[in-house]
Amino acid sequence: MPPDANFEQSSAAFLKCFVKPADSAKARRELPLLRQEGQSVETYAAKFNNMNNRITEGTAIDSTTLAIYFQQGLARRISSALVSSQTIATMQNLALVMAAAEEIESKLDLSVEQAQVEVPAPGNPHSNKQGRFSNTGSGNANSQFGTSIRTSVC
Repeated sequence: MPPDANFEQSSAAFLKCFVKPADSAKARRELPLLRQEGQSVETYAAKFNNMNNRITEGTAIDSTTLAIYFQQGLARRISSALVSSQTIATMQNLALVMAAAEEIESKLDLSVEQAQVEVPAPGNPHSNKQGRFSNTGSGNANSQFGTSIRTSVC
């Protein structure tokens, strides 16, 4: 659902009345320097939007510039994946960059979880509590059951 125009106008008017010019100038200086630093993309995006909303003096920062600032502050692994997987049109829109970064973070976190699947130690089938089997490279595919079936490549 798109944001209500009246709400957006009211929010902007409220902030303009209650944010001090010095706070606005400080937010304008600090926004390009904001970094993700160990936070989730969602948390970083919320802080980024909060700081951007405090900029009430002078001209508004355009979406392309905001998207560049946001992308530059992302963790390297997310930023690299974002740049290599997104179109130029996406990279010029702050909302699209934020959504894409959250999706990439989710996929990267999932792949890390999958890479951490417990593998049994060679010769110890009980070390795998989850019941997964692994070929340890010994050529003995069923050694954990006490049988000896040799695998060979023709």
